[in-house]
Amino acid sequence: MLPLLGLLLTACDKFLDVNTDETLKGDATMQELLPTAQFYTAEASFQQAFVACQYAQQLGSALGANGIDTYAETDNTLGWSNLYLYALPQLNAIIKKGQEEGSPAYVGIAKVLIAYNLGVATVSWENVPYSQADQKNFAPAYDTQEQVYATILKLLDEAVTELGGNTGAKPGEDDLIYKGDLAKWSRLAYSLRARYVWHGSLRNPQQAAQGALSSLEKGMKGNEDDFQLQYNSKNLSPWYSKVAIPNTTGNLTVTFTNTIVDLFNGTTQGVTDPRLSKVIGLKNNQTVYSGVVPGSGSGSTVDLNSKAWHSNIDSPLVMMTYSELKGIEAEARLAQNAGGGTSAAGYAAYQEMISANMKKVGVEQTDIDKFLKDPKVDTGASKLTAKQIVTEKFKSMLLIGDAWTDIRKYDYFDFPMPTNPNPDLQGKRIQRMKYPDTEITRNSKTVLANQKDPEVSMWLINK
Repeated sequence: MLPLLGLLLTACDKFLDVNTDETLKGDATMQELLPTAQFYTAEASFQQAFVACQYAQQLGSALGANGIDTYAETDNTLGWSNLYLYALPQLNAIIKKGQEEGSPAYVGIAKVLIAYNLGVATVSWENVPYSQADQKNFAPAYDTQEQVYATILKLLDEAVTELGGNTGAKPGEDDLIYKGDLAKWSRLAYSLRARYVWHGSLRNPQQAAQGALSSLEKGMKGNEDDFQLQYNSKNLSPWYSKVAIPNTTGNLTVTFTNTIVDLFNGTTQGVTDPRLSKVIGLKNNQTVYSGVVPGSGSGSTVDLNSKAWHSNIDSPLVMMTYSELKGIEAEARLAQNAGGGTSAAGYAAYQEMISANMKKVGVEQTDIDKFLKDPKVDTGASKLTAKQIVTEKFKSMLLIGDAWTDIRKYDYFDFPMPTNPNPDLQGKRIQRMKYPDTEITRNSKTVLANQKDPEVSMWLINK
């Protein structure tokens, strides 16, 4: 991946250096629009993950007992703004210019990114604007979640066709994700299709399994296909600049919870995961890994700091991985095997999910092999359960916001309720973010028609 520092595009450089986004001007080229649209996509992903990973109990507040991890309602205004004021307008402009200039490669990439951004939006807020949303309409009607998923799949199917075209300009240095490798973009489109089809597994398990497996056959083939934006020492990863640095300088934000730390340190599963020291940072002078108790702000010896894989100065912002795709395959093949257990292919996918993520974060092969052979992990195909798969998938998707979708689908497993949970939920789990206040002000009638109480399950989760 091309580091942001290496961009030769003047407009994008100016934006990244001084926060002046010249790609919003009317005559911006596709080559100027693409890198900043990718940047805003990553920023929206970070903002969604910052909230979703607290609701999913990967992260907890390090500040005290009044954080988001108490299931406090939050609107994620920054995430909404990055999506609707920046990423989507720029991507729509790329499509328009690509169609006018006969450049299907740019059109295809933009449609993949729009589909992904809509996925981020709908799993956060359920019904969201799209079909009527543009810069000239400040009070659009919202599409239902069912409509949004249909749109996502349509966009991804169209993107695959566009990416197969051989005419017009093609991206290169301006593509911060895959450096113009259209085959990787096509594999991402199929991988995202598998993700979003599988989101609907509660509604129709067999149909979702068949659809996901059909899509993932043409999806990512290894860690080198991972969907991520690489940062560097000049243009800093948000997990580093907005979390690790503040934590290090006493301006505490979030840290890892005991829920996720205990999954890695052996407390929950009875076997220590070799990713523990790679992905979880320790506070100074600490040697024992203990996470914060959600909702309490206390009990933590760990830190989301520059020692952790996801939040060091060179960390990428990860949005989807090959490991996740193998997890989807393992779940889907288990669902197809209604008699209990899974097939040989399903079990291999489960093992590859774990192995691929361990390799990604730097675990040695001998340690990978040892973990995979432990009886608590190596259950055998006939005894593999959905909980076992999704537990390992939850670890492999650390700090990827879509992990919250899995947790809601499985009714939060046996995760403990936070200390001092939001009393408005009356003992129930949080299911959604609230719409931003800015949207309520601008489009109040539509927001009020779509806003639901925070404990109400989304259409996606209802069977």
